[in-house]
Amino acid sequence: MCSLPSIRLFVRVVAMVSVGLLTPCTVHASGDGAVVPTTMVPIQVRSGHIHVDVEINGSGPLHFIFDTGAFNILTPAAARRLSLAVSDNLEATGTGGSQAGGSTRVDSVRLGAATLTDQVFYVLELPAGVSDDGPVVDGLTGFEWLEHFAARLDYADATLTLYPSKDFRYSGRAQPAPLSFRGRTPQISGKVDGIEGRFSLDTGSPGSLTLSAPFVAEHDLQARYHATTRTMSARGIGGPVYALVARAELLDLGTATVTRPVTFLSQQVAGTSVVRTTAGNIGYGVLRQFTIFFDYSRKQAFFEPNAAWGQVDLADRSGLRLERSADAFTVVFVAEASPAATAGLKPGDRIVAVDAASAGTLTLDNVRGRLKGPVGTSVSLSLDTGSTPVFVLLADL
Repeated sequence: MCSLPSIRLFVRVVAMVSVGLLTPCTVHASGDGAVVPTTMVPIQVRSGHIHVDVEINGSGPLHFIFDTGAFNILTPAAARRLSLAVSDNLEATGTGGSQAGGSTRVDSVRLGAATLTDQVFYVLELPAGVSDDGPVVDGLTGFEWLEHFAARLDYADATLTLYPSKDFRYSGRAQPAPLSFRGRTPQISGKVDGIEGRFSLDTGSPGSLTLSAPFVAEHDLQARYHATTRTMSARGIGGPVYALVARAELLDLGTATVTRPVTFLSQQVAGTSVVRTTAGNIGYGVLRQFTIFFDYSRKQAFFEPNAAWGQVDLADRSGLRLERSADAFTVVFVAEASPAATAGLKPGDRIVAVDAASAGTLTLDNVRGRLKGPVGTSVSLSLDTGSTPVFVLLADL
């Protein structure tokens, strides 16, 4: 057994892990010398995350998030169900802070008709809310597959197709976009409103565009975008992530453009979002507008606009951050001077109905969709206190 170097992983946001006990081991795809087939895998997109089912050591299905830069990650609960031996040997540092974790090794991981063997998994608790809109998430995967396979990610058809890298040749009309890697994170050159930078492509991020704190400060973007509302934009490894809400005019990736993406200006002062060499992070709100081909072996990607290209990128207009509990939606954050704050909502409130629909009949995506409604829309929220419903009058933040 060899030792693993410092690694990076993604849980909605980029995270860094320092490990000092193990060294890297070889990854085999579908057995040595075997013909690896092209395989199409159904995906589900929930709360901006790509969900796939995998098998580990022949057991499953296990419910995973597929993330372009993620190392293999298992939750402690999933590791216990699989009776895996876990070594407590790492610390993960993300945009929200740090947390301890461990590592284990599995014989095989299967995704569709493709198999990877002799795989290291990092064992970490995932952020609160990651399983809000479906089955409990057992882990993350991504980079190990994209290292060995080219991939076609089709948001419109809800499929992920893996092609053996050595045989893959793109034959569509899109021009190649050169990729580089920061560790295992795929990055692309681009411009936001004419300002150049390197942007991470992150299928694990439910946001649209998040600009790093150093990039925001260097270009005085808070003043440029007149951004004043501080919100909790995500929960990452180690805790919550805060940002100012804005909207850029144009994201230009050279071979693809997106107009007026919802833009978070990171307010983090520690963790991975203060890396000065990265301008920002591109997530679901942008990526969903394309069918994307990833070809890591040749360091290139291709963006084909789909029917969602050019649609308005809707933003939250309430100032609420909600998480799902058993029979309610719990308020975990309320932006100052926001419509939710004006309505009197506060962290800890439990919402049992939205516009008279019981929380048990709604997904978190349903509720977030209502809170992105037109300016002036009144959304009725019933609390578990049994008091008169609270009305939130939606407005731009």
